Amino acid sequence: MKTFENLQDIWNQQPASNITKTSAELIKKGENHIKKVKSNHIGTIAIIGTTTVLLIAYFIWIAKYSFTIFTTGLSLMICTMLLRIILELISIKKFNALKIETSLLEYSKNAASFYTWRKSIHFIATPIIYIVYTIGFSLLIPTFHEQFSTPFFIYLLVSGYGFLIVFGFFLRRKLKHEMSILSFLKNIE
Repeated sequence: MKTFENLQDIWNQQPASNITKTSAELIKKGENHIKKVKSNHIGTIAIIGTTTVLLIAYFIWIAKYSFTIFTTGLSLMICTMLLRIILELISIKKFNALKIETSLLEYSKNAASFYTWRKSIHFIATPIIYIVYTIGFSLLIPTFHEQFSTPFFIYLLVSGYGFLIVFGFFLRRKLKHEMSILSFLKNIE
């Protein structure tokens, strides 16, 4: 009986559990997270898609006159955005393939695989896309300089490159977030 009393004393000395969430609340939180991830992918596609449509319309309007460095720059920008849309569509498909009905370990393994895919996008494809897009924008600069007044040209430079810099910081923050999720999922395994 001494052993049982020792175990009872150890049990009684444990701090009170501060877990207050029920399983239904955890499931709801998981479902909300899934909705958030899906809406982020859809939002990204919508933003990039809208920008791409505008660039294509502008390209069609400009390109009918001649093929120049300017149209080459626009082409690079359009192609990189289309590539990014394709990657986001593949990501949505892969994310939708995750089944929450599986065991925790199986789901964690599949989710880790998804975020490993996202990691390859962020570390390989995104820098290439970003660089080619910046090159494309830079090819527009000589034409902007010729066609627009100096104040508007400066505005285009500051807003264009400023956007690329700010976008880079947001991209870095998103990358850190997804990598922390990947790290967490790998620790579950």
